[in-house]
Amino acid sequence: MSRSSARRAQVEPLPALAAVAVVCLAVGAYGAVRLDVLPESENGAPAEQVLVDAVDAATADGDVVVDPSRLESQAVTPRGYAVAVTVTASGREWTAGASNPPSGAATASRPVPIRTRSGRVVPGRFVVEVWA
Repeated sequence: MSRSSARRAQVEPLPALAAVAVVCLAVGAYGAVRLDVLPESENGAPAEQVLVDAVDAATADGDVVVDPSRLESQAVTPRGYAVAVTVTASGREWTAGASNPPSGAATASRPVPIRTRSGRVVPGRFVVEVWA
């Protein structure tokens, strides 16, 4: 083995620390710009938490499959807000809660498995809209 191979692929500590600092600053700047670009809901409604609670309420104990017959909006509606819950799968739609949400309503959604009839599970989408 030659002497030059012992120093191959080594970097001095100061340039390595500088490179790490530059990467951290770049990621921080990207995050700050990204926050300014994302639209905010008009009323700051807790849509993500309502989504989690609504999916939990629509599933049987310990199950991960949503049963549309278990849709409830009153059980997951925070005080001072209105909630509309919509589940879609295989061209069908189930709704619960308030109708005609305003255009500024906070919205959260996620894909979920949905039981359309006994023994049949299909991919679908669970959507909640929350407004004051």
